[in-house]
This record gives sequence, structure tokens and C-alpha cells, in this order.
Amino acid sequence: FMAEMAIKKKRPKNLDLMSIRLPLPGILSIIHRISGAVLFLLLPVLLWLLQSSLTSPESFSTFKSVIGNPLVKLVLFGLVWLYMHHFCAGIRYLL
Repeated sequence: FMAEMAIKKKRPKNLDLMSIRLPLPGILSIIHRISGAVLFLLLPVLLWLLQSSLTSPESFSTFKSVIGNPLVKLVLFGLVWLYMHHFCAGIRYLL
């Protein structure tokens, strides 16, 4: 009973999430979960883009012109970063 009381006294009383400093593994864990959720939610869009690029030569040329937009390139670069982070963090957690 005394051990339970000692554990309860060590717990923080104020759970202000903005004042709690997470260690680096905690931050990486949160980013890993966010990147996984974003990749999961955007998977149908990515599959639709792949399917539309493979349908016909005309749709591929349309796809190529859309990919040429700098904003689209930035979004795709962000998706690649999310994928690489999620992949490397997953390997780290497995090890």
C-alpha cells in the first residue's frame, strides 16, 4: 500500500501538454503515427494517380503536366518524406 502511495505522489498534477518536454523518441513516435495516418488516408489518391497515369498515353501526358507544377512537386516530396520517415522509424522500432 505504501508503494502505491509513493508512485501516486510522483505523478504530475498538472498535465499541461505544452509545458511537458518529450524526449526525442517520444517525438519520433508521434511523428511516426501521424505519417502512418496521412499515408493511409492518401493511399486511395495515390492509387488513383497511378491508375490514371497507366490508362492511356493521353492520360499519362495529362498526369505529366500536372506533376510539372511546383506545388504538386512539393506535395509529392512531402509524401516521399513521410514514407521514408515512417519506413525508417518502423525499422527502428522493430530493432
